[in-house]
Amino acid sequence: MSVLDVDPGLAELVPAEQRQQARQATGATILRFGTGPWREPEPENLERAKGGYGMLVVDGLLLRRVGVGGRHAAELLGPGDLLRPWQYDAETTIDAEWTWRVVAPTRIAVLDQRWTNRAAHWPQLGAELAGRAMSRAVRLVTSMAISQQPKLDVRLWMLFWELADRYGKVHPDGIHLELPLTHEVLSHLAGARRPSVSGALTRLAQDGRLMRSGRHWVLSGERPVAEPLPV
Repeated sequence: MSVLDVDPGLAELVPAEQRQQARQATGATILRFGTGPWREPEPENLERAKGGYGMLVVDGLLLRRVGVGGRHAAELLGPGDLLRPWQYDAETTIDAEWTWRVVAPTRIAVLDQRWTNRAAHWPQLGAELAGRAMSRAVRLVTSMAISQQPKLDVRLWMLFWELADRYGKVHPDGIHLELPLTHEVLSHLAGARRPSVSGALTRLAQDGRLMRSGRHWVLSGERPVAEPLPV
């Protein structure tokens, strides 16, 4: 399957007259994962991916959770994000625990060395992938700042809007987040216990800012306003 057929953001970077050639050159192995604990790809696919860009999330949703000294943090990875799951194996003086979970059925493209070599004819593709990796780093720092908010209600509200910037869809009644964000998943992202998260979500709903619609969430309140930094 061509990566350009499943990643419109990459496809639109290729001139129309070159797109068919690029589609043929960017075929990749697609791995499929069902919901539940992360099932590590076969060793041969991991080894192949190490020689190229790595693994590209085509669709679905993954949760990566890291624990250090009894404290945990997490991030959501979705379409367009690059993974290199072997990189956390580097030596470190901190004993960290890493776990992965498939939150929604996920497909991942293996961008191995052969794919990287073929795609090199269109350097804008590599530049875009590098840009996405940098964007992920920015999101992680933003999440770190959000996690410092002492009030859980504020922390969750900022978290919802951060996710809305990536996945939200505008509707007449507000911003719809069509993600399977259970209270448990939100507790991982917010760095709080599940009962506390449930209580904070109830308060946000009572304020009229947040509503549950099936498995989705609807944001109808104002965006969080950041306080100015001290001079």
